[in-house]
Amino acid sequence: MKLKYTIIAIFLSIIVVTLSLFATIKTDYMTIMDNDPGEQQPQLNPGNIDYLGLKFHAEEAYKEKGMDHSDISPSLPVAKFANKYCNELSEISISFSNKKRDFCFIGNIDSYKPRRLWVCDFAKSHFNSESVFVHTGSDENWESLGDFDRSHEKKGFVGFLIETRDAKYREVKENEFYFKTMCESKFILCPAGDAPWSFRFYETLMCKSIPIVETVHHTYRTQEEREFDYHYLLANDYDKINKVMNNEALYNEMIDKNTELFRKHHMLE
Repeated sequence: MKLKYTIIAIFLSIIVVTLSLFATIKTDYMTIMDNDPGEQQPQLNPGNIDYLGLKFHAEEAYKEKGMDHSDISPSLPVAKFANKYCNELSEISISFSNKKRDFCFIGNIDSYKPRRLWVCDFAKSHFNSESVFVHTGSDENWESLGDFDRSHEKKGFVGFLIETRDAKYREVKENEFYFKTMCESKFILCPAGDAPWSFRFYETLMCKSIPIVETVHHTYRTQEEREFDYHYLLANDYDKINKVMNNEALYNEMIDKNTELFRKHHMLE
């Protein structure tokens, strides 16, 4: 009889441990929003927030304001950018009616490929001859996705994976094709990469274009930034993308709100 109860106790203990583990794992899954992907996928915990580019940009922002920048961390709760840098991009930004491209993506597809494959699928389905797609990886055997794919033109773009300041802090004038193309585009694909957030998201906001992401969880780097409520579009909701694309007033409203939020939160007063 005692053996029977012992076996039952062990069995119940296993069930309790299993349920506890399941509950822990479950917290790592994203909450599905009404307009987010319908199938559950792992919520990417934005714990990897250290990025040297953020440190370089914050240093420039603090230096510009005459503030101490000797001990800036790359894991700031809120990314900071210099007024000068933002203004340089604002000067080459283009109004809706003058943007000649609908979509663009310039980046390395091989940078954590599972998070970026949706970009290729989206491009093949929705890019046209005026769109721009550039895979910046070193793959000489890259197969073109279509007449919009300019990957083999080698536009002198420096990839983020190169550990230099030039790669982590992109000077606007030294990356003319990259930023000019983004400013000419109404929408920019912003996949997560080697981190579960996208630096391109910040750049898209400064270029006054609208980011397209796979999930809301790729629109923020920290819990503080999660509260900013930026306008973005989901890659799986092309009906909404098309609606915004064909409504200049709505598009401009989204851009104006994003610009206001960016200047409020990411620039020093």
